[in-house]
Amino acid sequence: MPKGNSLPGNRPANRLRVFLALYRFFWWWSILPFFSLRRDRRAPLLLFSVAFVVLAADQLTKEWIRHSLQLGEAIPEHGVLRLIHSTNSGIIFGLEAPMAVSITVPIVLICAVLLAYYWYGPIGDRLVNVCLGLFVGGSAGNLLDRLRFRAVTDFVDVRLWGDIHWFTFNLADLSIIMAIILFGLLISGLGLRRGTKRQ
Repeated sequence: MPKGNSLPGNRPANRLRVFLALYRFFWWWSILPFFSLRRDRRAPLLLFSVAFVVLAADQLTKEWIRHSLQLGEAIPEHGVLRLIHSTNSGIIFGLEAPMAVSITVPIVLICAVLLAYYWYGPIGDRLVNVCLGLFVGGSAGNLLDRLRFRAVTDFVDVRLWGDIHWFTFNLADLSIIMAIILFGLLISGLGLRRGTKRQ
């Protein structure tokens, strides 16, 4: 009789274990479905080295622009590619957003990337670590500007045609975009290779 009465009491705990197991399984495959993950404890060194280089280069170039050019000043005054001292309080490429959003979004993204990285790794794939390093370093660079000056310093101006210009950007923006493009190409390449093998 005690044995029979113990079964119903264990049902909630058993259901919870099953739910957690299923949740973890589907979470695994939804985050990195294309990777054969190789864990490597030395991998974070590459990630944080790339992130540090990006952050340092971003901050040094912005500091040089702030000290060399007045706000709104450009070198040269006209041309396809110019250095211009400008600021924005928005997100990437000057897209407008409230200050709270501009600060919160990078923090959430950086934390999410690092948590996923350590949850599934550290991942041994070098290109993945480079991509994540570019993304973390770029996001941290712009976040540091917002915390220090409540605005991001941009300085690269590209004229597309006529009077139409691309959004003014900086090295942090460029690193984030490079990370996204490289990561997309990596996933696409692995997906194509897996599809070819199946055929």
